[in-house]
Amino acid sequence: MGLDFLNRRKNKLIIAGILSVVLIILVIFYRRNEVKDKAVIKEFSTNEVKVLSPDELKKILPAKIDSIASLFGIRKEWISDANKVEVVKPVKGKTEKKSELKPDKKIKPPVNDALWFAKNIQIPKDVSTAEVNLEIKNSLFEYDFDCKANEDPKSGNLMINIFNKKDSSSKTLAYVNLEFSDKIKRDAAEVCLILNNVENIPLPQLEKMLLLPDKFSVVLPDMVSRIDAQTVVMDTKRDYVLFLDIGTEDDLLSEFKKEMAPKEWRSKVRSTCYEYDKASAVIILNPKKIHPMETDLLMEFSKYNLKAYKDTILIKYTSDEKSEKKVNVFFNDVITRSQKGAKSMIYLVDFNNEDINYFRNENYKLKRKGFKFYNFTELMKKRAKNPEPEVKPEITG
Repeated sequence: MGLDFLNRRKNKLIIAGILSVVLIILVIFYRRNEVKDKAVIKEFSTNEVKVLSPDELKKILPAKIDSIASLFGIRKEWISDANKVEVVKPVKGKTEKKSELKPDKKIKPPVNDALWFAKNIQIPKDVSTAEVNLEIKNSLFEYDFDCKANEDPKSGNLMINIFNKKDSSSKTLAYVNLEFSDKIKRDAAEVCLILNNVENIPLPQLEKMLLLPDKFSVVLPDMVSRIDAQTVVMDTKRDYVLFLDIGTEDDLLSEFKKEMAPKEWRSKVRSTCYEYDKASAVIILNPKKIHPMETDLLMEFSKYNLKAYKDTILIKYTSDEKSEKKVNVFFNDVITRSQKGAKSMIYLVDFNNEDINYFRNENYKLKRKGFKFYNFTELMKKRAKNPEPEVKPEITG
């Protein structure tokens, strides 16, 4: 009996031990889930709607609208207050009828006191009202406001009514009227990106990059030493240009040398045109300023389908910065040049795979301002229709 009792006691201890372990495991899981729930709550709490007074909102929301307009390249002078009108002032010494009164520069108080603000924004024909409306809608979310848009079917103009989401009647507190105008244009440009030194990118990455749908061109890698990278460029059918150097006998890597006999360099031009008939252009590099030969080469290439250009056609952008900063500085350079009047720009850049990925993710900021990207072939066709003075060679970065 003692042994049976002992066995029974052991069984009880074992069962109790197992239950204790299970209980500990359950407690651990419970605490972990509790921590996760708190983390989720904390995460959502960072996106809380901002609670502000009406007076604060009346200052913040109009400024938000102006800021959004600037994202689309809309100038301040294209924005007017639709809730203010000119007041008339009678001419001294004369009593006039209302119809004869002349406008004065002074501004009356808001016409509709119920409205917080009302804006008329003139926009060029190439601005998407849907994108502007979406940007305004998203910006209002953090203040617990929303908007509804009504489009004029004839003009395409958009009236955006802004209201407080807590108001079940959706009463309009402000409005923004987007009006198309063919008299205004944004400071934007057509841009071509030519990637240099793509042979330095690992072949699998290079192939993937060249198959992207984005519009850009590349410099064809060296015809001898990097035949593998050259093959990838051609197989992907990416738009490419050839770089050909003019030098002297001391410049071993130059394709054309000052000392060459006319028959020799003409033969080289002819063979290049036949061998690389799919190239969009030849860019002649002339670091030693051997201008007579440069002129001869340009004339000779003009006899074939493959057109040649001086390297002064390029804006050479270089930077020692890393990915994000390098691309952001490039964007700023594009904007600065367009503000100075440039309408068509061809950039030679040294972007790797990481740079291109960042460029792809961020170039929408330029596109919504009106900038358009093309490969070299497309941009030169546009230039042929609307010629511009040739850009002086520059290095930026």
